[in-house]
Amino acid sequence: MPCLLCYHNDCYIEIAGLTLEKSGLLLFTYTGNPVSIHNTMITIFVRDCNQISQSFYDSVIFNLQLHQLTCSCSHSACLSVHGYYWRSVKLPSGTLRLRVCRVRCSECGTTHALLLSSMVPYSQVPLSDQQRICNDYEEGRSVSMVCESNPSIDENNVKSILRNYRLCWREKLRSLRIGLFPLGNLILSCFSDYSSQFMQIHLRVNKLFSYTT
Repeated sequence: MPCLLCYHNDCYIEIAGLTLEKSGLLLFTYTGNPVSIHNTMITIFVRDCNQISQSFYDSVIFNLQLHQLTCSCSHSACLSVHGYYWRSVKLPSGTLRLRVCRVRCSECGTTHALLLSSMVPYSQVPLSDQQRICNDYEEGRSVSMVCESNPSIDENNVKSILRNYRLCWREKLRSLRIGLFPLGNLILSCFSDYSSQFMQIHLRVNKLFSYTT
């Protein structure tokens, strides 16, 4: 009987045709007893770092060779699709409810959410918009201009992003002279030096995988 995983973020989990409301970071076995599990992420680096849509995400996952991915336990060819969960992404056209794939390692049992490099873990605001907000701040421009190009983002989102940038990421970039542009180089540098996506706040394992068509 398959296990049911409930993800802790603003989402729902779907496994074997069942959709469950969030109920904490727990793995429920058929006995009904919760078992702790270490969830991590694998970020798929795509050339178009600005594109987010369900069809684009699905095409990347469909063409992905899972045997090429490496688990955080260092084993390869051990990951298989475990389920899906829903997360929200704030796009200019409105809030997108994106169905995200999760894979599981047969060696250690760790599960990984498969994210695109255009996304920031645990954030609804796309990476490109967060990059622009941070850059406008550094250049002395109005940081609320991004709200005009993406009406789904409000001033509270902007304030939260800038707070996280000043507290967690500004000095990291300065210490290693990492520029905010171009976006592809920013992503690669942050993963190379900090093993994290730019503006990722939660200290969870996040591995970068280069996706090629």
